[in-house]
Amino acid sequence: MKLSKKKKSATNIKQNNKRLKELEDVIYTYRAKDLLAYFLEEFRYGKKKNQYKRSVSLLYDLDIECLEFAISRFHNIDNERDPARYFAFLTPFITVYITTAFKIYEDTWVLTVVWAVALIIVMRSLNKSRKDRIISGTMLKTFEQVKARKEKDEK
Repeated sequence: MKLSKKKKSATNIKQNNKRLKELEDVIYTYRAKDLLAYFLEEFRYGKKKNQYKRSVSLLYDLDIECLEFAISRFHNIDNERDPARYFAFLTPFITVYITTAFKIYEDTWVLTVVWAVALIIVMRSLNKSRKDRIISGTMLKTFEQVKARKEKDEK
C-alpha cells in the first residue's frame, strides 16, 4: 500500500525533525569522547552518497546558536588534544631524567626497558589524541563552512 505524497512529506518532516533534535542533543550534551565517536560514525568513508548529503543537509538545518556552540566545542577539543602543549614540558623533563638516571644507576638495561615501555605508552596516548584531533579539526572546519554559508544565504 502506497502512502500519499502528503503523508510521505509529513513522515519525512517528522523524521528530519527527530534527527535534528538528536543532533542538537549530541552537540549540546555528549561528552567529548562520545561527540567525536558520533561524528566519526556519521561521516565515515564508504557510505552511500545520499547518506552524506542527508547528514550535511541536517547540519544546515541547525540554528546559528547551535552551530556557534559546535564550533566552540570542536575548537576546544582540538586545543585540548594539541600535542605541542605536552612537548614543551616533556622534552626538558625527559632529557634531565635520562641524563641523571644514567649517571646514578649502574644497570642501564633495566632503565632502557623502563624507558621503552614508558615511551610506548606515551606514543599510544599521543596517537589517540592525534586521531581525535583529526576528527575535531575536520568537524570544526565543516561547522565553520556551514555557518559561513548559512550567514551568506541569510543576507
